[in-house]
Amino acid sequence: MNAHVIQSSVSTDHGSALPPLNKMTRCLALPLMFGGSAILGLSSAQAATSSVEQVTIYQGLASVTRALPIAGNGEQTVVFSCLSPQTDKESLSVQAVGNVNVGEISIEELTGEQAAQCQYQGDAKVQTQQHTLANINAELEAARLAKAYLQNLTKATQVNTDSTIANNARDIETQATSINQRILEIQQRQARAQDALNQLMSGSATSTFNNVTQVSVRAASSSPSNIKLHYQVRGAGWEPAYQARLNTTSEQLSITASAIIAQQTGENWTNVPVTLSTVNPNQSTTGQLPYVQRLSLYEENQDAKVRRESPMMDAAPVMAAGMAYIKRSRVSKAPLPNFSVSSQNKNGIIEYRLPQLVSIPSDGRRVRTVIGEQVGSSKLWVRSTPSVETAAYWYASAPFLTPDWVDGSLQLYRDDNYVGQSRYSYQMLKEQGIGFGSDPNMKVKELTNEDKQGEKGVLNRTQSITTTNAYQFTNQHNRSVRLQVLGSEPISRDDSLKVTVTHTPPVTERDWNDNQGIVAWEFDLPSKQSQVIRSTSQVSYPANKLLAGNQ
Repeated sequence: MNAHVIQSSVSTDHGSALPPLNKMTRCLALPLMFGGSAILGLSSAQAATSSVEQVTIYQGLASVTRALPIAGNGEQTVVFSCLSPQTDKESLSVQAVGNVNVGEISIEELTGEQAAQCQYQGDAKVQTQQHTLANINAELEAARLAKAYLQNLTKATQVNTDSTIANNARDIETQATSINQRILEIQQRQARAQDALNQLMSGSATSTFNNVTQVSVRAASSSPSNIKLHYQVRGAGWEPAYQARLNTTSEQLSITASAIIAQQTGENWTNVPVTLSTVNPNQSTTGQLPYVQRLSLYEENQDAKVRRESPMMDAAPVMAAGMAYIKRSRVSKAPLPNFSVSSQNKNGIIEYRLPQLVSIPSDGRRVRTVIGEQVGSSKLWVRSTPSVETAAYWYASAPFLTPDWVDGSLQLYRDDNYVGQSRYSYQMLKEQGIGFGSDPNMKVKELTNEDKQGEKGVLNRTQSITTTNAYQFTNQHNRSVRLQVLGSEPISRDDSLKVTVTHTPPVTERDWNDNQGIVAWEFDLPSKQSQVIRSTSQVSYPANKLLAGNQ
């Protein structure tokens, strides 16, 4: 089948692109809007509800694809109603499947009663109650018809009292009494159902808008087919959230990645397929040109200005707000659904396709779903930076981390206890490990922290400063613990400034993780044992100079 994509001939004039609706068509259009969309034929009207075929959620907006069936009876108008007032009209495109001729597209804004009806189209409770009320109304109409029929029979008996009907007049009156009682009972049920509907609508959390967008597409087809409408709408977004759980006994680490989704587009998405994309459509799409410096010589009595010309900057990215929880599906006798999310890396853009249909109401409600999980063995150690804080912290490596997971919040659990929150950043966690809170069983004590100024006199051409730091670490665990201690060395940035450093015991690594000046000790500290680490640095520089630095 061939597909035709139409993006031109768009009209926002309420009456220029499409002929005005006649009286009969308008009567049909109002109830059809409640279902979301309709097909209004030029020669006949056929009701249909648009289905959401795909929703792709980015940061700050979503791309939506809707579909409507088209009859094969020639020229007709397909109407997509109850669309978000935040629909980006420039993004609208129409795709016709099969041998379908597509004409102009008309866009209009609807207000008042029509917009109010659209407000609750995605509320399942409201729709159920409306269906119940409609059934009661039909039952009441049938009872009234029966009553009218009996009334006509009664009039006939008054005209011909000798007929067979006259002999049954008393039976007819009995039936009329029964019908009157039934009508009264149905009216009472109708009133209760209407009150329940009013309460649901008044208490609905659905976002309200004063207007909605309606798109009408003129088309012609000789056989049944489908019309698809693609558009973008603002007010939707998602962000990743992670949970890391560490078992310090088994040294097992599990990381669960979730997506937190929310939207306030004005459209309720009920049981729709959803894809999450890591791309940010609000970011700059082009690189910047280099700055060009314009130089000139300064002349007296003339202000020569140095101007820097730069290309226009794109608007700052708009980040999506973020979000929270979704109830797990209840277990039934049927086979359990598979919620495994498939991901695809499209040259740096990661897409997560959710396997289940998702309902996301347009009220800012936060919906959470798992998009990935990694479990594996981890390497544990305790890290301390005593010059900053006399404390130690649990750390774990995660060799199974994946760069496909974008940055997000990270909740941390150690031995089934929540210990705090950090940030998931692949590069940082890969290099430094994941911190899991303080370790009260590793005691850190400061022994020495002193500075000594060297002598400075007329005959001395140099002066020096000697600094000594010493710390004691005691393992109060009932097992041996791998301890990592981070320290630092002064860095000289002048040839006349000399630095000498002595570490006891010798350091395991200098320029730790490519950080100049940071040193690291790593060793196994047995249970109930202590270890002292000492560092002495001497800085020598000319006596006629002043020492400057960030120490």
